[in-house]
Amino acid sequence: MADTQLAGRVDIDPAAVAEDLARAAGFRFSEAYSDYLCGGLWKSLMLFASGGEGGDGLITNYDHARKSSVTAFGEQLPYLRQVVERNFHLENLNFARIAEMTNSVTVPHRDLLELEDIPQEARNAHRMHIPLETNEGALFTEDNVVYRMAVGDVWFFDASKVHGAAALTTRSRTHLILDFTDAADAADVVRFPLELSGGIPEDRISKRPSLTDAELEALYRLADVVDLENYRDVLGLVIKKHYRRDGGEDFVWRTLTEIGRRCPDQAVRTKIQEELRFFLMERSAQTTDGGTS
Repeated sequence: MADTQLAGRVDIDPAAVAEDLARAAGFRFSEAYSDYLCGGLWKSLMLFASGGEGGDGLITNYDHARKSSVTAFGEQLPYLRQVVERNFHLENLNFARIAEMTNSVTVPHRDLLELEDIPQEARNAHRMHIPLETNEGALFTEDNVVYRMAVGDVWFFDASKVHGAAALTTRSRTHLILDFTDAADAADVVRFPLELSGGIPEDRISKRPSLTDAELEALYRLADVVDLENYRDVLGLVIKKHYRRDGGEDFVWRTLTEIGRRCPDQAVRTKIQEELRFFLMERSAQTTDGGTS
C-alpha cells in the first residue's frame, strides 16, 4: 500500500457535486461503520463495487471474485461516476464510494486487518481519497500528524497505519474513496500525471500547541467518572483533544489506557483492552472493517 501522500489534483465542479449529492440524499446510505465513531455520523454509498452490487457497505460482505462495476446508485449520479471514470483506470478498481461525515470523530484504528481470507490479487491494496466538499473542521490524523485535505486533491491513503478522521463541525465533509487491487506501479491506477508529494505536505499539516501537564492530568481525572454507559463520550473527548493539542505519539490509546488503569471499574478496564485489540491488532471477517475515513 502506498504511503499517505498527495498524489495530484483533479478538477471538481462544485455545482455538479452539489447536484449529485442532493440527488443522493434520497438514497439509503450505509452506516455500517458506526462502531468506529464517537459523536455524529459517518455514512457511505457505493458507486462501484463487486458485481455492481450496492450491498450493505461492509467491504468483507462483497464477492471479491466478481469484477467491479457501477452500481445502481452510481448510475444515478452521473457527475461522480464521470469523476471516477475520467481520472482512474477501472481494471484494478475494487470499490468507489462517497463517504459523508458530520460532527464526529473516528476511533484511531488500522484497516484491512481481516482481509487475509481474500485472495491476494483481489484484496484492497491502494486507497485514494478525493475531497468533494470540506471545511476547516475536517481533519485527518496518521501517527501523530494532523492534516487537512482540500477539494480536488487526490491522496494516496495508507489505511494499514493507525489513522483517524474528524469532522469538528455540523457542516458535512464528503469524500470520494476508491480502493484498488495491487498494481505493478501506483501510476497504473490513475489517468492523470502523478505528482507525488513523498509524504504529507507541510502546508497541509495542522500546527497544534503542545498538551500541557495540567491538561493531561485533567483527562486522567476522567477515570473518576467513566463507566460503560459514558465510555464512548470519554473516548470522544480524548480523541478531540488530539486534534487540538499535540500530546505525542500514540496519545489517544496511551491516555485511554492510563484512564483505565486509574479507573476502579474493572469492566471499563476490560472494555479498553478489548477495543485496543479490535482497532489496532486483530479483527475477524465477521466484524465491521475495511473501513472508514
